[in-house]
Amino acid sequence: MKNRKLTKAITAVTVTCTLIAVISAFSSYLLPLYLSYKLNKDIRDAGSVGIIGGADGPTAIYLSGQISSHLVTIIFAALAILGVIYLIAVKNSVKKS
Repeated sequence: MKNRKLTKAITAVTVTCTLIAVISAFSSYLLPLYLSYKLNKDIRDAGSVGIIGGADGPTAIYLSGQISSHLVTIIFAALAILGVIYLIAVKNSVKKS
């Protein structure tokens, strides 16, 4: 009973990690390539500057650049692969017993 709950939980985590890895890969690799082709601009070098302030208070300047989402994709892909390996190992151990 406990093993089934653990297997279901790991299956859910594996599916979630796989979806996050696919979405992250799409948003960080394929989407900029498509947009740069479609708009004839290099979207990968995009950044933004925001200035927030008032007449009587301090001014804050926020700078943002491109965040590196390569690690997110790699981490979630590795977690998905580990989950699949675990599920295959559990399935093979159940068949043997």
